[in-house]
Amino acid sequence: MKETEEQEFARRRYLSKFQRENAPARIVDPRAKDVGERIVLLMKKEDLTYDAAYASLQYAYELIRYESNFLKLG
Repeated sequence: MKETEEQEFARRRYLSKFQRENAPARIVDPRAKDVGERIVLLMKKEDLTYDAAYASLQYAYELIRYESNFLKLG
C-alpha cells in the first residue's frame, strides 16, 4: 500500500518524539532495561517495520500518559 503525502506527513508528525539514534541511552534501572529489551524482542517477533515499531512506542507512551492516574508504575 502506497502512502499518500498526507499519510506520510501524519506519520512523521506522530513519530517526531522518537528520533532514530545510533546507540541506546544508558538506563540506571535494570528492570526498565529488561522490559525495553523484551519490548524490542516482541516487535521483532511481530515483524514490525521500524516505523511501525516507533508508532507502537509512541502509542504506548501516550497510553501510559493517559492512564497515569490509574497505573502504578513504581
